Amino acid sequence: MKAKWIIALLGAMTSAAILCSVVLRQHVASSHAQPAPTQTFQVRGQVRELDVQNRVIRVEHEAIPGYMPAMTMPLPVKDPALFNGLTAGDRVQFELAVTRDDSWISHIQKIRPEDPAAVADLATNADYIRTNETERVQVGESVPDFRLVDQDGKDIRLNDFRGKAVVLTFIYTRCPLPNFCPLMSKNFADLERRLSKEFPDQYQLLSITMDPIFDRPAVLKEYAARYTANSGHWSFATGDPLQIQSIARSTGLYYAWEGGLISHDLRTVLIGPDGRLVHIWKSNVWTPYEVQRFVADLLVPDAKNRRAQFRPPASFLPRPTKMTLTSLSAGFLRHLTPSPCGSR
Repeated sequence: MKAKWIIALLGAMTSAAILCSVVLRQHVASSHAQPAPTQTFQVRGQVRELDVQNRVIRVEHEAIPGYMPAMTMPLPVKDPALFNGLTAGDRVQFELAVTRDDSWISHIQKIRPEDPAAVADLATNADYIRTNETERVQVGESVPDFRLVDQDGKDIRLNDFRGKAVVLTFIYTRCPLPNFCPLMSKNFADLERRLSKEFPDQYQLLSITMDPIFDRPAVLKEYAARYTANSGHWSFATGDPLQIQSIARSTGLYYAWEGGLISHDLRTVLIGPDGRLVHIWKSNVWTPYEVQRFVADLLVPDAKNRRAQFRPPASFLPRPTKMTLTSLSAGFLRHLTPSPCGSR
């Protein structure tokens, strides 16, 4: 009897020691975890547009030496209080924070009164954006054919991909902000893996540069190698600037060269096998899984209905369990207690 109590005590102590070891390792790991390094840049520019609902400030900014050329970008804002007192046309100085996977305006302040001429220019710019959105191809309409050159120097046309689902986005290779063009390309790399498993040879990804003068086929080929080894399912395209401008206009993308600067927002487009527009994502918040499900619903018409109708039986769902120190100790006791055939 005394031996059994000793065995029980040893089992409980062993259980407690294991649990303490696990907790200690987790504590040590968390104490050693380092936050992602953040770079900050002090930048001057002019507010072009305020999107309070989506927490975005479109700003035409000066060059950031050694990091980013002058351009106009829609930059995220995490603190909504930064919008207070700002209007389109304001000259500002702001702090741009950048990590490996994100970028945002962390501080902003006015530096001089707004310029009436600049405000008038911004009003014209806003009218152009609204016109671009209303004149774009609408869902269900055919997307006009276009001709570009891929990363291998081959001519490609949109109509070459008839019979396939086409997912199209816009990038440029010199874009340094991680949650803009690099994020689009990372998402496309994930999407390529997903669609290759589910719909091999039934899809085409197309990344079109907004900087066709610099992004020639050789530059795009080097860029493409960072994200994919399969040029058959994913094309990186350049071409005549007017042609690319026409494609941008047909998808509602605001994209323009303004005084040598690239001013743009983001668009990702799904085109059906029949060449008709299916869906447009107007920002960078879409996920590869979301687009994969859109493609599945497009290529397998009843897939959406099957998912909606599927209800797993109760026996399929795991039952909740409760692990306690007592039950864990009991498990160790069963393991350490000699079996009847081994007892004397």
